[in-house]
Order: sequence, then C-alpha cells, then structure tokens
Amino acid sequence: MRNRIVTGAFLIGIVIFLSGCVETRILDELSITQGIGFDLADDGKIIGTVVIPVYLKDRPPENDVVSGKADLEKSIFQELQQTLATPITTGSLEILIFGEKLAKEKGILDLMDPFQRDPTIGRTMRLAVVEGEVKDFFEGDYGVLGNAHYINNLIKTDVENGNLPKTNFHRFLSDFESIGKTPYIPILKKEKKDEIDLKGVGFFRYGKIVHQISMNESFFFKLLVDKHSHGWQVVNSDGKKASIQSIKSKHKFRLTKPTPPYEVTVEINLEGIINEYTGDEKISHKSIEKLEKAFEKKINEECLKLIEKFKELDIDPIGFGAFIKSADRKFDYKKWKDGGYKDLTVKIKANAEIQEVGIVE
Repeated sequence: MRNRIVTGAFLIGIVIFLSGCVETRILDELSITQGIGFDLADDGKIIGTVVIPVYLKDRPPENDVVSGKADLEKSIFQELQQTLATPITTGSLEILIFGEKLAKEKGILDLMDPFQRDPTIGRTMRLAVVEGEVKDFFEGDYGVLGNAHYINNLIKTDVENGNLPKTNFHRFLSDFESIGKTPYIPILKKEKKDEIDLKGVGFFRYGKIVHQISMNESFFFKLLVDKHSHGWQVVNSDGKKASIQSIKSKHKFRLTKPTPPYEVTVEINLEGIINEYTGDEKISHKSIEKLEKAFEKKINEECLKLIEKFKELDIDPIGFGAFIKSADRKFDYKKWKDGGYKDLTVKIKANAEIQEVGIVE
C-alpha cells in the first residue's frame, strides 16, 4: 500500500513538473492557419497565401486571406508574419494547395519539405492543385465553417462517396518515396464565388504535374488503386442508359508471368445498384445481365486505356513496379525504368454484379 502511495505521488509530481514546462498559448493571440497555398509569380518568386478563420460572435467565421512574396520558399512565412499582429501557427492546417502554373513549371517538392518536417501538421491534411491562382481561390465564400474546412470536406466526401481516389498528405509522401509508384492529388477549380468544382486528378513526375484525368476517368483509376471504393458511372446498353453506383469494389493483382517481360492480371470485383434507368418501366433480369456485361466491358476498356497512357508518360500511379518488386526477388528497377515498364502486359478481368434497382425514368 505504501509503495502505491509513493508511486502515485511521484507520478503527480512529474505531471505538475511537465505542465510547468509547457508553453501557454492563448488562441485569441494566434493566427490559426487552416489553409496554405503557393503560386508562381511571373518574376519567378513564390507567392504564399494563408487563409485564417476570424471567429465572430453569433456569426459564421470570416476568411482572412493574406499573401506574401519571397525568393526562398522558407522565407515566405517571415513575409506573411510581417503583415499579421499575432504569430502564425500551422497546428490546425487542413489544406495545402498549389497553383496550376507552379505545379507544372517549378514543381511542388521543395515547398512540401518544410511541412513534412513539421511535427504539428497532421498526416491527413489534404493536398490539391487549383486551376488559376491560389489567392483568388481562397478569397471565395464557400461555407459557414470557413473556406479551408469546406475544401477539406469537399475532397473527403468525394473520396468516401464519389469518384475521387483516397488522397492526403501521408499518401502522397508514401507514394513519392516508394520505388515503382507515382503520386497524385485532386485538381480543383473555383467556378463562382461560392462554388468549387472537382476537375479530376493530377499525376506527378519529379514533382511536376505531367498529366491529368477527368472525374469520369477517375472512377476507373479508383478501381485500380483503392481496395474498397465507391463511385458513380453511366452505362449504355441497347440504347438505354443506367446510372450505376458502386457500393463496394475491390481488386487483386496477380503476377501471371513472373519473368521479364512481365504480365500482371488485375481482377476487379464490383457490386453496385442502379439509381436511374431510362428504359422499360420495370427492369427485367435480362436487362440487368446486359448492363452487367456492358459495365464489365467498359471497365476493361477504360482501365487499359489509362494504363497505356501512364506507360506512355512513364508514370506509374497504379504501382505496378512496387507490386512486381514485392513479388519478384530478382526485380531490377533500373531495367524496369529502361524499358521493362513499357513492355509490361496488363490484363483486366472485371466482374460486375448489380444487386438493387432504384429510380426508373
């Protein structure tokens, strides 16, 4: 009993000691940055922009957007700090955005380095590229909880329920550091002052965007990279259209030829429901079977089209190189880059099963 009392007293003393060492920071005395973005100026300098929510009593938060220009990426925060009366903090950062010109001409890797080293930044922070300039993008008015939160939630919602593949800060870094894997992030566009549109997915090579696909194409890309994915797709069969929602899908890679030139077979199993159908008042079992076959054919064609384009551009966002490396101990990455990837044969085996029928038009 005496030992327990001593131990308890010791732990309480440690807690009191440590709490006295923690720096006290009052929220009202900080500029809590929720969104940061970077643009490339015409003179080659970097323009940094932060969006800071300003909380007001009985009113939605306002968005304070501040920009600064600098020669070196790491000095941008110094420029920004000179315009703010309170210290900038990044512990609540939700979104990191890059302007399209910057992503294509200069690249984003140098700008991501400070965030990778910052222990206060969560790995689930979202990344995006915007068509146009970040400053104009942040100056919109998108939601009652602040612009950064709205943008983060928009990406999250489409990942969970739409055609956008899983993407965040951690996944980008993991793909970038993996041998035989190419990173990717979503592309956004400000359509109106209060409206943002997801335009597709951008793919990087050496830190620069080299290709992008539409949100429709992203559905098929998602089938290839996410273990359990959701999304929407319109399928034509016998002159009739069906809007099919994927409620569950998974894929499996098999190395069907384990020596160069390699062959990989990708099995895709998808379960879906028909939300809308323009055809018979009642969809027959035969009509559903035809839709399933048409869907499987479309999955095969669109997935192979994406893969051939990736091979042409020498990018591997699906991660075939990483998969083969894990399956073949004799895998030679140099030979893979020198032509092994372009010689890769990929076969798609899709199986679509429609389980329910919703609205009929």
